[in-house]
Amino acid sequence: MKTDTLESVQLGGVTQWIRIRTADTSNPVLLLMQQGPGLPIINEVRRFERLLGLEDAFTVVYWDQRGTGLSALPLRKHPNAFDISPRHMVDDAVSLLELLHDRFGGKTLIAGFSFGATYAAQAAVRRPDLVAALVATGMDIDIPLAETHAYDFALSTARQRGNRRAIRQLEAIGPPPHLDVKRFTTRARWVANFGGVASGASFTSVLRDLMTSLVRSPDYSATGIIRAVRGISASQAALLPELAATDLVTTMPRLEVPIVLAQGRLDQVAPGDAAQRFHDSLTAPSKQLVWFEKSAHTPHLEEPAKFRSLLMNVRATHLQKA
Repeated sequence: MKTDTLESVQLGGVTQWIRIRTADTSNPVLLLMQQGPGLPIINEVRRFERLLGLEDAFTVVYWDQRGTGLSALPLRKHPNAFDISPRHMVDDAVSLLELLHDRFGGKTLIAGFSFGATYAAQAAVRRPDLVAALVATGMDIDIPLAETHAYDFALSTARQRGNRRAIRQLEAIGPPPHLDVKRFTTRARWVANFGGVASGASFTSVLRDLMTSLVRSPDYSATGIIRAVRGISASQAALLPELAATDLVTTMPRLEVPIVLAQGRLDQVAPGDAAQRFHDSLTAPSKQLVWFEKSAHTPHLEEPAKFRSLLMNVRATHLQKA
């Protein structure tokens, strides 16, 4: 039976929103966990459908996590009306996996992007019985390494190109850690402008695509768009200090579910050497590192046909056994 519903769910005592879309509810469940900190994903339904066409093969669950998108705080709410922390994000993921298991039966395939992949892996460590497999795309693995890598990439590129504005701004924030929104955004802007987030994109074009998707989405009102945008900076302010010490190579030696790491060769946000080290050190039922040679931090959007094929291979290999 075909389904396309927008639903509120209670996760950790907080109202959060999911969109469930499928051509057939008997399809295996695919949970999409968005990039972050703070970016929504329900607004990406149209782009994902156009590029990836997942609804024919999966029951796709788009989830605006705590503090983001439709799940952001109402404008008049006090900013501390609910907690935002990595622990809460993982707790929420486990709760949603339980809900999906109760509703659809079987295990869930998770496709996580950037920090969404990090939270997904941590949820899978806690409840491997709920997860069929994990596809971790541009996964944040070693944040101290990643921050230094991104900063050095941006500053060296700026100097090579003689971009005085970039040099001035990057030297002003100094080397990492960049624990506040302003310094984080400055670094992110120049990494994006130099092609380290998405090949052929800039920080402005990425923001423009975000705003366009929010405006065109039938799920976000004008007020909802403002909440979603405010949720990005609020989530970053809450999460960046706590995420700064993340190092999965040290803290996650074992995972009891199959994992595929989808890694862009041009990624300057979550560098490939961290993905390689994590793959090599991890003990898992099965593990694979798939390189996307033409992609940076968003291989699912930069090489969508290859990414869809990867998901279909995971479906064929692991979901029949779940």
